[in-house]
Amino acid sequence: MVASRVRTVSFYEVVRAKDDYNPRMEEVPWQRALEEMSTKPSTQRTFITPDEDRFIGEAVFSSDAMHLIVGRIGSGELQTVDLDHGHIEDLRLDGNRGFIDTTAVCFLDYGNIIGIMGSSQASPRATAIQRWMNACGLAAEEIALWPVISQDVWTKLQNASAVHNFEFTFRPNPAFMPPDGASIFGFRQASDRYPDHRITFKVEVPKRGQVTSRARGHRRLQEDAMHFMSELGYLVGPSGIERARALVTSPTEDGHIKEEGLDFLKHHVTAKKRVEVRSAEDSRPRYATAIEAILEAAQEHANDLRAAVSG
Repeated sequence: MVASRVRTVSFYEVVRAKDDYNPRMEEVPWQRALEEMSTKPSTQRTFITPDEDRFIGEAVFSSDAMHLIVGRIGSGELQTVDLDHGHIEDLRLDGNRGFIDTTAVCFLDYGNIIGIMGSSQASPRATAIQRWMNACGLAAEEIALWPVISQDVWTKLQNASAVHNFEFTFRPNPAFMPPDGASIFGFRQASDRYPDHRITFKVEVPKRGQVTSRARGHRRLQEDAMHFMSELGYLVGPSGIERARALVTSPTEDGHIKEEGLDFLKHHVTAKKRVEVRSAEDSRPRYATAIEAILEAAQEHANDLRAAVSG
Protein backbone atom coordinates (compact mmCIF):
# COMPACT_ATOMS: atom_id res chain seq x y z
CA MET A 1 0.00 0.00 0.00
CA VAL A 2 1.41 3.37 -1.03
CA ALA A 3 1.79 5.86 1.82
CA SER A 4 0.26 9.31 1.35
CA ARG A 5 -0.24 12.61 3.12
CA VAL A 6 -2.95 15.21 2.91
CA ARG A 7 -1.73 18.63 1.79
CA THR A 8 -3.57 21.88 1.12
CA VAL A 9 -3.50 23.60 -2.26
CA SER A 10 -4.18 27.33 -2.00
CA PHE A 11 -4.77 29.71 -4.87
CA TYR A 12 -3.64 33.34 -5.13
CA GLU A 13 -3.89 36.07 -7.69
CA VAL A 14 -0.71 37.95 -8.59
CA VAL A 15 -1.62 41.63 -8.51
CA ARG A 16 0.09 45.00 -8.69
CA ALA A 17 1.36 45.99 -5.25
CA LYS A 18 0.35 49.22 -3.52
CA ASP A 19 -2.39 50.06 -6.01
CA ASP A 20 -5.82 49.69 -4.43
CA TYR A 21 -7.56 51.32 -7.39
CA ASN A 22 -6.04 49.30 -10.22
CA PRO A 23 -4.40 46.20 -8.73
CA ARG A 24 -4.96 43.76 -11.57
CA MET A 25 -2.26 43.46 -14.19
CA GLU A 26 -2.26 42.37 -17.77
CA GLU A 27 -1.57 38.66 -17.99
CA VAL A 28 2.13 38.08 -17.44
CA PRO A 29 3.97 35.59 -19.69
CA TRP A 30 4.98 33.46 -16.73
CA GLN A 31 6.43 30.62 -18.79
CA ARG A 32 8.89 33.01 -20.41
CA ALA A 33 9.71 34.55 -17.02
CA LEU A 34 10.39 31.11 -15.55
CA GLU A 35 12.56 30.11 -18.49
CA GLU A 36 14.63 33.26 -17.98
CA MET A 37 14.83 32.54 -14.26
CA SER A 38 16.15 29.03 -14.98
CA THR A 39 19.29 30.53 -16.55
CA LYS A 40 20.19 32.76 -13.60
CA PRO A 41 22.94 31.79 -11.15
CA SER A 42 21.97 30.84 -7.61
CA THR A 43 23.07 34.22 -6.23
CA GLN A 44 20.36 35.93 -8.29
CA ARG A 45 17.76 33.43 -7.12
CA THR A 46 18.48 33.81 -3.41
CA PHE A 47 16.77 36.24 -1.05
CA ILE A 48 17.82 36.92 2.55
CA THR A 49 15.33 38.59 4.89
CA PRO A 50 16.30 41.14 7.57
CA ASP A 51 15.93 38.26 10.06
CA GLU A 52 18.51 36.33 8.01
CA ASP A 53 16.06 33.72 6.76
CA ARG A 54 17.33 32.50 3.39
CA PHE A 55 15.07 31.59 0.50
CA ILE A 56 16.08 30.23 -2.87
CA GLY A 57 13.97 29.62 -5.95
CA GLU A 58 14.41 27.34 -8.93
CA ALA A 59 12.40 27.06 -12.14
CA VAL A 60 11.70 23.44 -13.05
CA PHE A 61 10.02 21.65 -15.92
CA SER A 62 7.31 19.15 -15.01
CA SER A 63 3.91 18.10 -16.39
CA ASP A 64 4.69 19.79 -19.74
CA ALA A 65 5.28 23.28 -18.29
CA MET A 66 7.65 25.38 -16.23
CA HIS A 67 6.94 25.76 -12.53
CA LEU A 68 8.60 27.38 -9.54
CA ILE A 69 10.04 25.77 -6.42
CA VAL A 70 10.79 28.16 -3.54
CA GLY A 71 12.67 26.80 -0.56
CA ARG A 72 13.58 27.99 2.91
CA ILE A 73 17.17 27.01 3.62
CA GLY A 74 17.33 25.46 7.08
CA SER A 75 19.90 26.35 9.68
CA GLY A 76 19.19 23.54 12.12
CA GLU A 77 20.81 20.13 12.19
CA LEU A 78 18.62 17.12 11.46
CA GLN A 79 18.92 13.76 13.14
CA THR A 80 18.00 10.22 12.16
CA VAL A 81 16.94 7.19 14.13
CA ASP A 82 17.93 3.58 13.53
CA LEU A 83 14.53 1.91 13.70
CA ASP A 84 16.05 -1.52 14.29
CA HIS A 85 18.17 -0.56 17.29
CA GLY A 86 16.74 2.78 18.42
CA HIS A 87 19.98 4.72 18.01
CA ILE A 88 19.70 8.48 17.34
CA GLU A 89 22.41 9.94 15.16
CA ASP A 90 23.23 13.23 13.48
CA LEU A 91 22.47 13.42 9.78
CA ARG A 92 25.60 14.59 8.01
CA LEU A 93 25.82 15.85 4.45
CA ASP A 94 28.85 15.80 2.21
CA GLY A 95 30.16 18.95 0.57
CA ASN A 96 28.50 22.37 0.60
CA ARG A 97 24.94 21.15 0.99
CA GLY A 98 22.08 22.08 3.29
CA PHE A 99 18.55 21.19 4.27
CA ILE A 100 15.57 22.90 2.71
CA ASP A 101 11.77 23.01 3.04
CA THR A 102 10.09 23.70 -0.26
CA THR A 103 6.84 24.98 -1.72
CA ALA A 104 5.72 24.18 -5.25
CA VAL A 105 4.19 27.06 -7.22
CA CYS A 106 2.20 26.50 -10.42
CA PHE A 107 1.22 29.41 -12.67
CA LEU A 108 -2.14 28.81 -14.32
CA ASP A 109 -2.64 29.94 -17.90
CA TYR A 110 -5.28 32.54 -17.04
CA GLY A 111 -5.85 35.42 -14.69
CA ASN A 112 -2.33 35.56 -13.18
CA ILE A 113 -3.41 32.86 -10.74
CA ILE A 114 -0.96 30.61 -8.93
CA GLY A 115 -1.54 27.47 -6.92
CA ILE A 116 0.85 26.59 -4.11
CA MET A 117 1.51 23.53 -1.97
CA GLY A 118 4.09 23.25 0.78
CA SER A 119 6.01 20.09 1.55
CA SER A 120 5.98 20.67 5.32
CA GLN A 121 4.83 23.05 8.03
CA ALA A 122 8.13 24.94 7.67
CA SER A 123 7.75 25.47 3.92
CA PRO A 124 7.62 29.03 2.55
CA ARG A 125 4.16 30.54 2.70
CA ALA A 126 2.52 33.06 0.42
CA THR A 127 4.18 36.07 2.03
CA ALA A 128 7.67 34.54 1.60
CA ILE A 129 6.93 33.63 -2.01
CA GLN A 130 5.72 37.17 -2.66
CA ARG A 131 8.89 38.65 -1.16
CA TRP A 132 11.06 36.24 -3.12
CA MET A 133 9.29 37.09 -6.39
CA ASN A 134 9.85 40.80 -5.80
CA ALA A 135 13.45 40.47 -4.62
CA CYS A 136 14.46 38.20 -7.50
CA GLY A 137 12.56 40.08 -10.21
CA LEU A 138 10.26 37.37 -11.50
CA ALA A 139 7.80 40.06 -12.59
CA ALA A 140 8.59 43.41 -14.19
CA GLU A 141 6.94 45.35 -11.35
CA GLU A 142 6.38 44.94 -7.63
CA ILE A 143 3.63 42.42 -7.01
CA ALA A 144 1.43 41.18 -4.19
CA LEU A 145 -0.36 37.87 -3.73
CA TRP A 146 -4.05 38.07 -2.98
CA PRO A 147 -5.93 34.96 -1.88
CA VAL A 148 -8.48 33.96 -4.48
CA ILE A 149 -11.75 34.66 -2.70
CA SER A 150 -15.12 34.04 -4.26
CA GLN A 151 -15.78 37.06 -6.46
CA ASP A 152 -19.22 37.42 -4.94
CA VAL A 153 -17.78 37.86 -1.44
CA TRP A 154 -15.11 40.37 -2.57
CA THR A 155 -17.77 42.39 -4.41
CA LYS A 156 -20.06 42.46 -1.39
CA LEU A 157 -17.26 43.69 0.87
CA GLN A 158 -16.11 46.33 -1.63
CA ASN A 159 -19.62 47.57 -2.38
CA ALA A 160 -21.00 47.43 1.15
CA SER A 161 -22.67 50.64 2.25
CA ALA A 162 -21.56 49.84 5.81
CA VAL A 163 -19.36 47.28 7.58
CA HIS A 164 -20.80 46.87 11.06
CA ASN A 165 -18.32 44.42 12.54
CA PHE A 166 -15.36 42.27 11.67
CA GLU A 167 -14.01 39.37 13.72
CA PHE A 168 -11.46 36.63 13.43
CA THR A 169 -10.13 33.88 15.67
CA PHE A 170 -6.64 32.37 15.64
CA ARG A 171 -4.27 30.19 17.63
CA PRO A 172 -0.75 31.66 17.93
CA ASN A 173 2.12 29.85 16.28
CA PRO A 174 5.41 31.71 16.87
CA ALA A 175 7.07 30.03 13.91
CA PHE A 176 4.55 31.38 11.42
CA MET A 177 3.71 34.93 12.37
CA PRO A 178 3.38 37.78 9.86
CA PRO A 179 6.18 40.36 9.84
CA ASP A 180 5.94 43.28 12.26
CA GLY A 181 3.41 45.84 11.16
CA ALA A 182 1.85 43.57 8.54
CA SER A 183 -1.53 43.47 10.24
CA ILE A 184 -3.60 46.14 11.90
CA PHE A 185 -4.67 43.72 14.61
CA GLY A 186 -1.36 43.23 16.41
CA PHE A 187 -0.77 39.50 16.00
CA ARG A 188 2.66 39.51 17.54
CA GLN A 189 1.69 41.39 20.70
CA ALA A 190 -1.26 39.11 21.39
CA SER A 191 0.73 35.99 20.56
CA ASP A 192 3.61 36.95 22.81
CA ARG A 193 1.26 37.53 25.75
CA TYR A 194 -1.07 34.58 25.13
CA PRO A 195 1.03 31.96 23.29
CA ASP A 196 -1.15 29.01 24.33
CA HIS A 197 -4.57 30.59 23.95
CA ARG A 198 -7.29 30.78 21.34
CA ILE A 199 -7.61 34.49 20.58
CA THR A 200 -10.56 36.33 19.07
CA PHE A 201 -10.50 39.92 17.81
CA LYS A 202 -13.74 41.73 17.12
CA VAL A 203 -14.15 45.32 15.99
CA GLU A 204 -17.67 46.68 15.98
CA VAL A 205 -19.14 50.06 15.07
CA PRO A 206 -21.71 51.12 17.71
CA LYS A 207 -25.28 51.20 16.49
CA ARG A 208 -25.86 54.48 18.29
CA GLY A 209 -23.93 57.74 18.15
CA GLN A 210 -23.25 60.61 15.82
CA VAL A 211 -23.96 59.87 12.18
CA THR A 212 -20.61 61.26 11.00
CA SER A 213 -18.70 59.29 13.63
CA ARG A 214 -20.46 56.03 12.71
CA ALA A 215 -19.94 56.66 8.97
CA ARG A 216 -16.22 57.19 9.59
CA GLY A 217 -16.11 53.98 11.62
CA HIS A 218 -17.86 52.02 8.87
CA ARG A 219 -15.44 53.34 6.27
CA ARG A 220 -12.35 52.57 8.34
CA LEU A 221 -13.58 49.10 9.20
CA GLN A 222 -14.26 48.40 5.53
CA GLU A 223 -10.72 49.50 4.63
CA ASP A 224 -9.22 47.41 7.43
CA ALA A 225 -11.25 44.34 6.50
CA MET A 226 -9.98 44.66 2.92
CA HIS A 227 -6.43 45.03 4.21
CA PHE A 228 -6.82 41.96 6.39
CA MET A 229 -8.16 39.90 3.50
CA SER A 230 -5.16 40.83 1.35
CA GLU A 231 -3.00 39.27 4.11
CA LEU A 232 -5.10 36.13 4.42
CA GLY A 233 -2.60 34.13 2.38
CA TYR A 234 -0.11 33.90 5.23
CA LEU A 235 -2.58 34.07 8.11
CA VAL A 236 -4.42 30.82 7.38
CA GLY A 237 -2.95 27.38 7.91
CA PRO A 238 -0.09 27.12 10.41
CA SER A 239 -0.76 30.64 11.72
CA GLY A 240 -4.01 29.22 13.02
CA ILE A 241 -6.70 31.50 11.61
CA GLU A 242 -9.91 29.64 12.35
CA ARG A 243 -12.54 32.28 11.62
CA ALA A 244 -12.79 35.50 9.61
CA ARG A 245 -16.23 37.06 9.28
CA ALA A 246 -17.89 40.41 8.77
CA LEU A 247 -21.42 41.78 9.04
CA VAL A 248 -22.21 44.25 6.26
CA THR A 249 -25.10 46.21 4.84
CA SER A 250 -25.36 45.57 1.12
CA PRO A 251 -27.50 47.12 -1.62
CA THR A 252 -29.95 44.77 -3.29
CA GLU A 253 -30.92 44.60 -6.95
CA ASP A 254 -34.33 46.15 -6.24
CA GLY A 255 -32.77 49.26 -4.69
CA HIS A 256 -33.16 48.26 -1.05
CA ILE A 257 -30.49 47.31 1.48
CA LYS A 258 -30.00 44.28 3.68
CA GLU A 259 -27.66 43.11 6.41
CA GLU A 260 -25.58 40.08 5.48
CA GLY A 261 -22.84 38.01 7.08
CA LEU A 262 -19.69 37.25 5.05
CA ASP A 263 -17.51 34.22 5.85
CA PHE A 264 -14.12 34.72 4.21
CA LEU A 265 -12.46 31.42 5.09
CA LYS A 266 -15.39 29.52 3.69
CA HIS A 267 -14.92 31.30 0.35
CA HIS A 268 -11.11 31.16 0.02
CA VAL A 269 -10.54 28.76 -2.87
CA THR A 270 -8.47 25.90 -1.48
CA ALA A 271 -8.43 22.14 -1.87
CA LYS A 272 -7.26 19.23 0.24
CA LYS A 273 -5.27 16.79 -1.86
CA ARG A 274 -3.81 13.44 -0.94
CA VAL A 275 -0.21 13.28 -2.13
CA GLU A 276 1.68 10.01 -2.38
CA VAL A 277 4.92 9.78 -0.45
CA ARG A 278 7.66 9.02 -2.96
CA SER A 279 8.92 5.46 -2.76
CA ALA A 280 12.53 4.39 -3.18
CA GLU A 281 11.69 3.07 -6.63
CA ASP A 282 10.20 6.38 -7.79
CA SER A 283 12.89 8.29 -9.69
CA ARG A 284 10.83 11.44 -10.13
CA PRO A 285 11.76 14.59 -8.17
CA ARG A 286 9.71 15.02 -5.02
CA TYR A 287 8.10 18.20 -6.33
CA ALA A 288 6.50 16.32 -9.24
CA THR A 289 3.71 14.90 -7.09
CA ALA A 290 2.98 18.33 -5.61
CA ILE A 291 2.77 19.89 -9.07
CA GLU A 292 0.41 17.15 -10.23
CA ALA A 293 -1.82 17.73 -7.19
CA ILE A 294 -1.91 21.51 -7.75
CA LEU A 295 -2.84 21.13 -11.42
CA GLU A 296 -5.51 18.58 -10.54
CA ALA A 297 -7.00 20.93 -7.93
CA ALA A 298 -6.91 23.80 -10.43
CA GLN A 299 -8.87 21.74 -12.93
CA GLU A 300 -11.43 20.76 -10.29
CA HIS A 301 -11.95 24.40 -9.25
CA ALA A 302 -11.55 25.99 -12.69
CA ASN A 303 -15.02 27.55 -12.73
CA ASP A 304 -14.57 29.18 -9.31
CA LEU A 305 -11.08 30.41 -10.15
CA ARG A 306 -12.06 31.92 -13.49
CA ALA A 307 -15.13 33.58 -11.98
CA ALA A 308 -13.08 35.06 -9.14
CA VAL A 309 -10.76 36.94 -11.50
CA SER A 310 -13.24 37.77 -14.24
CA GLY A 311 -14.63 40.91 -12.60
